[in-house]
Amino acid sequence: MRKYNLPSVSALAAFEAVARLQGFARAAEELNTSQPAISRHIRNLELRLGAPLFDRSGSQIRLTRKGEGFYAAVVQSLDGLQRAAGEFVKPETGVTITCSYSVSHLLLLPRHSALRAALGAETELRFVTAEYNLTGAAIDTGADIVFEYSQILPEREHVVVCKEEVKPVGTPEIIAQTSFALKNGGTPPGLLSLRQENFGWLRWHDWQEGRGIIRAWPQAESFDNYVFLLEAAAQGRGLALGWRGFADPYLERGQLTELPGAWFSRDTCLYARLTRFGAQNPAARKCLALLEDIRQLRDFRSATDKAT
Repeated sequence: MRKYNLPSVSALAAFEAVARLQGFARAAEELNTSQPAISRHIRNLELRLGAPLFDRSGSQIRLTRKGEGFYAAVVQSLDGLQRAAGEFVKPETGVTITCSYSVSHLLLLPRHSALRAALGAETELRFVTAEYNLTGAAIDTGADIVFEYSQILPEREHVVVCKEEVKPVGTPEIIAQTSFALKNGGTPPGLLSLRQENFGWLRWHDWQEGRGIIRAWPQAESFDNYVFLLEAAAQGRGLALGWRGFADPYLERGQLTELPGAWFSRDTCLYARLTRFGAQNPAARKCLALLEDIRQLRDFRSATDKAT
């Protein structure tokens, strides 16, 4: 079970306002609170993070270097939640799906036409994306279906979208270099990795451990987004860890090639589950059933395309 250890939204909103307006008094006025309250929020944030967020040495307060990085993350997160909350004014026949950008772009977008055709023209299909660790915060604002990784079966009605299976993928040249390194101990290619916190899904060291690889392979680049990582792999900039289902569009188009051999997996699955809102929405139940077999859904789209 995921547990979040995050500052309060009030503290984050206070920090965002101070940084944007460059003043505690102006932030307090905008947020309709007192300046001491704003100061307490900032002080508690700095104590919690273990670093100053603002440089107060001059006549104006400015963000420190670490404060600038934190500000960018806070703005992205608050904007995402604001968009998510605003998206949930929908017709009774609509279905709203909340998921990460990677799920939206790599799993659902290639099957959007198939989903719409199967649900019927009277059902509006909406997608709300957020950073994976923030999708949970958007659930209770009206989403019908949410995607999540877990080794434990969700309590609410759900389907397995795909089991987590991984193997290295890259351009033919990168895969050839990888195969040679595995067989002959040559120099492996640089690895493309994700920067963000691991929420339970497999990483490079899991695959290397499973293959009995002892020495560390060199790192090439790291990314905040898995879609960008796959794009870099398709450009030949390193070796990517391909998730089955997510990397399929690149493999099918020939932009990436998989390393020969079995896919590596553990007990984690990607689930689509109904929220308390979705449980009362017949269209959401129908959509959930369609998500159970992603590959069949793609075949359905191909069949309808041929028929027309």
